[in-house]
This record gives sequence, C-alpha cells and structure tokens, in this order.
Amino acid sequence: MRLWWVSLLAASLAGQTFEVLDVQKVRVEGDPAQWVRTVQVDASAPRIACEILVAGAAPGGVAAALRAAERGHDVCLLEETDEIGGQLLSVSALDEHRFIERAGGTKLYQELRRRIRDGSRAAYAWKPEVARLTDFNPGACFVSELCFEPRFGREAIREMLAAHGDRIRLFPRTKVLDLEVRDGRIRSVTAYRLDRDEGVRFEPGWVLDATELGDLLPLSGVPYVAGSEAKADTGEPHAAAEPNPACVQSFTYPFILERRDGEDHRIPRPPDYEKFRDGQPFTMKFNYSKEYGWSGEIVYDMFGEAPPIPNNQSPGPFFTWRRVRASKQIAGENPPPDRALINWPRQDYHEESLLEKSPAEQARILQQAKRQAYAFLHWLQTDADGQGQPGLLLVKEAMESDDGLSKYPYIRESRRLVGETRVIEQDIVLEEQPGARARAFPDSVGTGFYMVDIHPCGANERGRMMMPRPFQIPMGTMLPKGVDNLLPAGKSLGVTHLTNGAYRLHPVEWNIGEAAATIASLGLAEGRRPAIGRVQRELAQAGVALVWFDDLPLDHPSFAAIQLAAIRGIYPLSEHDLHAAPEAMVTRAEAARALAKFFGQDVDGPAKGLLDVPADHPHARAVEIAVEKSWMLRDHRNWFHPDLPFYWSDWNGPEPPPMELERLGPVLRRELAERLTR
Repeated sequence: MRLWWVSLLAASLAGQTFEVLDVQKVRVEGDPAQWVRTVQVDASAPRIACEILVAGAAPGGVAAALRAAERGHDVCLLEETDEIGGQLLSVSALDEHRFIERAGGTKLYQELRRRIRDGSRAAYAWKPEVARLTDFNPGACFVSELCFEPRFGREAIREMLAAHGDRIRLFPRTKVLDLEVRDGRIRSVTAYRLDRDEGVRFEPGWVLDATELGDLLPLSGVPYVAGSEAKADTGEPHAAAEPNPACVQSFTYPFILERRDGEDHRIPRPPDYEKFRDGQPFTMKFNYSKEYGWSGEIVYDMFGEAPPIPNNQSPGPFFTWRRVRASKQIAGENPPPDRALINWPRQDYHEESLLEKSPAEQARILQQAKRQAYAFLHWLQTDADGQGQPGLLLVKEAMESDDGLSKYPYIRESRRLVGETRVIEQDIVLEEQPGARARAFPDSVGTGFYMVDIHPCGANERGRMMMPRPFQIPMGTMLPKGVDNLLPAGKSLGVTHLTNGAYRLHPVEWNIGEAAATIASLGLAEGRRPAIGRVQRELAQAGVALVWFDDLPLDHPSFAAIQLAAIRGIYPLSEHDLHAAPEAMVTRAEAARALAKFFGQDVDGPAKGLLDVPADHPHARAVEIAVEKSWMLRDHRNWFHPDLPFYWSDWNGPEPPPMELERLGPVLRRELAERLTR
C-alpha cells in the first residue's frame, strides 16, 4: 500500500509532459525538429485565477479582452507569439467591405480604425487634400478602405489595451496545452510560457477560444468539424460530394515590400524554388471564370494607379492592390517610397493543412510555407512574368521578425464547433436569398458582409467567390455542446467550410469576439448561459448592430432601440433596401404589425382581407389581429387606411410603455422603436 502511495505522489509531482511547437521560432532554413520542445508542467506550477481567459490575441481575442474589461472583468489574454493583434497586423490591408465607413463594424472596431488613422496621420507630412479626409487611407490601396503599416496597428491596439490598466493581464509567448473539464465546465487551463520556459495553470470562470486554429476545441472534448463537409450533410450547392477533413483553406505568410527603383535587393534563391514556382504556378495571370459572369483571363501589371472596376474583375496593378504607404500622398520633394503588403493567392500554401497534425508535422509544414513565401518574393524580384523588380526590398522591421515574414501565418480556416446553429451557403448567398438581407436569425449577436472567398486546399478544390447578402452572426453558432463556459471568439464558430469564407474576415471576427465577451460577462453574473434577449440588449447598447442598416450611424441616439426593435420584428424592414429611415413616418399597417409582434402574435398566417387591406397585403394578417384585438380601430365606413401615418392616439389597446413624447403624431420609426423597447 505504501509503495502505491509513493508512486502516486511521484506521478503527481512529475506533472504532465507535452510536445510544444514554438511557431515564432520556425525558419526557412534548418531542421524543423529544433522548434519543437518537450516540456513538463509540474503540479507545483503557478496558478492564476481570472474571470475570463482569452486564448489567442487575434482580432476576436483583442476585441473580447477589451469588451470584457470594459464590462469590469479581470481578463487573462494569452498569445503564443509576442504579437498582439494577429491578422490585424499580418494582413494590415484590412479585408473589409465597401460599407465599412457606415455599417458592418462595431463601435469598438471603428475606434480601432480611428486610432490607426490618427497614428498614420501623425507619422508623415500628408498632403492637405489627403489629411483632411475622414476616410483617409494611408496606402491608397484598392483591396480595402484602410491599408496601413503594421506599426500603426500595433500602437493602436496597445493603447486600447493599456487604457484598462491591470484589468487586462497580457501573457505573450504563452500557449494553451490542456484543459481540465469536469461536470460540463472548464475548471483549469494548463499553458506554457515559451519565453520563460515554465508551465502555468489558469483557473478561469469562462474561456474564450480566439486561437487561429480553434486549438481549444479538441482539448475541451466538444464536437467539432475540420475541413469540408459533404453535400449530403449541408445541402450546399457547391459543397463536395464527400467530406474531406484535409480540405482546409490555404494559408499564407505575408510580408512587406518597399519599392526602390534602380536598386538591387534580390534575395538568394530559396530552397526548392523551382518546385514552388512551377507547382503553384507563380503568375501575374488570373482567370476570373466566365462561368460566373466574370471577365476571363487577365494579366496584372506590377505598378500603376488604375483602379480595377468592378472590384476583382479587371486588370489592376499588383503592388497598389495592398499598398500600405502611398508616396504620392506625402508632401515634400523626397517622400518615402511606397510600401505594400504581399498577400497574393499564388503565395498561398495549400499542400497540407495544419489541423490535426503533431507539433513536428506542423513545424515542417510551416517551414514549407515560409519557403514558398520566400520563393514568391524571389520570383517577384527576378521574374514576375517579365516584370521582375530587383528594387523590391523586404522590410523586415515591418513585421518585427527576423525573416520579415509575419510571426504567425494568415490562417483562413480553423476547426469549427458543432453548435446549436450552423450557417450554410443557402443562408447567405444572394442566389438563395432574394431580399435585401441574408436569412434572418432571431438570435443575432452581430452582422457581417464579405464575399464567400475560398482559397482552395490541395485536394483538387477550385477557388471560389460567391456574393452574399449582408448577414448575421447567430448566437447559436457560438454555443458548443457539452461544455457550458467555453465560447469561440474568432473563426471557430458553427459555420461550414464554405461559409467560413465569409465569416473569417477582420470586422466579423472582431464582432464575434465582442459577442463572446458579452455572453461570458452575463454568464458570470447569472451563473449560467444568459438568455439571448439580455445579450442582444447589452450588445446594441455597446454599439453592435444586430440587423444590418446602411443609414443608422453607431452614434445615432436611437441606435440601440432601433436594433432591438428590428431583431424583435417590431421595426419596419424593407425587402428592397437596407435603410432604417429612422425619421420616416410609420404607417398604420406597419404599426399594426409592430403591435402584433410586440404582444407575441403570429403575423405570418393566412389573412381574410378587409375592405382596403386585401389578403395579399404584406401586413394583412397583422392588421386583422390589431382590429380583432381592438388595438387599432376602423373608421365608420369599416376602412382601416393602412397607408396613412400612425398617431399615438390610434393605439386603442393595452397601455404602451410610458414615455415622454415629442409629439402625438405622425409617429416616426425611431419613436416607435424607442417606446416599444423601453
């Protein structure tokens, strides 16, 4: 018996042993095995308690930490590199959309964008006609409304995090290794501090997974998917016939180049150059398939200022596409030269996925991806289909890395949890959604808009772009099965291989992070997963859109009320446009629908039709309910007058929520929203 006790004690003191990849140490040259460590976390490892642990400082992780701290919580933010910001910095030509200056970004995300612009403004003497622009674009690029040097993103993120003082505790170079799950909750998180060569255990209330690969999903034991689903599973028209866990979108190591004409900055020919050049192949030619109504094969010029019109469908300049510093916008006789972020489809690494691989295999794959990036750089300097430019200088300090490549690759697809809801292709693409918006989800916790942009895997998959309608982020996609206090704060939510192509972009990931932090915050207060209504109210009041409008600024005084009214179905929505039109008058028919929905009535059933409200009127059933309940009256001729303006005096039913009225009528849309959401 004594020997058994001694053996158990020895095992406890010895702790756990793990194989750990130090992703930031991977290099183009050398044996990949050297970047994998065997580490041990003893039972005596330090223990750190925090209310909310965020694993990964990608866009969603940063957003989650900021939102949680703003709500008064103690946050531990872990990141396995020393770079806080993830793809906000590795892809600083932001993947956004043309609405972004007015819609499709949270208030906190717009604050980040403002700080980035302010930092860029202060760094150079910009020409007056540029400096005064509210939508100033430092790179004057074509891919985004905001392209900037990564250093300005770093500064903005650091400032925003620092504003919360000790409430956000940063743990850079810290990788999660294991989770202790007991009784449906994560009780502790085992991690390793790569810079200190020591283990640590965190004891959080809630855990948010903002890792680029969804690393916490397999550790937690929740059901998840990797790779592409079968058409028989999702019913998606463009899904593959069979599931393929290895078919994961290709990933990329971006880098920054500076244009120095007349100079020679060619790098030596990298290992396996010809294999990478011919295997992709590297080219400035692209075929935008006529099958999809596009323009066919085009050839990109290296330099130039002619914008592609429409976006992605005509020859445009390669270097300008993701330019992050535009010399032409800077005053003076000798402005600094142009710089561009290089993140080009032919630069992608698609031969193997990083998912479900051992640390040693991941190290080898990452090295190959770095070699491919270097091979593409060498090709741009020496070949580029006859446009090679020896003067393209790799700016190593831009990424703050020894090799000039991003410290973590640009990951386009992670593991995805099996949640209560799954968003499929038919929910968002315009061919399947004839209205102005994508499918409506009553449990929306945010919005997004981007093409379904698929960078193909190495399993004979074709690249694909499908246009969506502005879409929502359902809370159901963020609720894993089996663990109550784990949430995704990035790409690992419940979407498919295809719809991931639209949900993986900067502003959407950021929104997911804010939503995750809000759910966790309320969960801490209530001791369980919070009700969707509570979450939506908190998000709307924090400047997060639940329903897409293109004319409702985040600082509009009725923003939250309109968002909450819209998600509850008591705000007039058009099938033909994205307008909130808050100053528009409410019609009597629209008011009838709002009242019926407010009192929990089904307004979508068959209607009989009134004298002046035929059965095919879009609000016919709602009008009938309002009349039957005597909430609204007909006139002495038995007419309802559906298109006349609504007055508060028309409300004949239960007393509405009290409110200090501006006028008795006609009632404006924002006024109706304010009163019904009080």
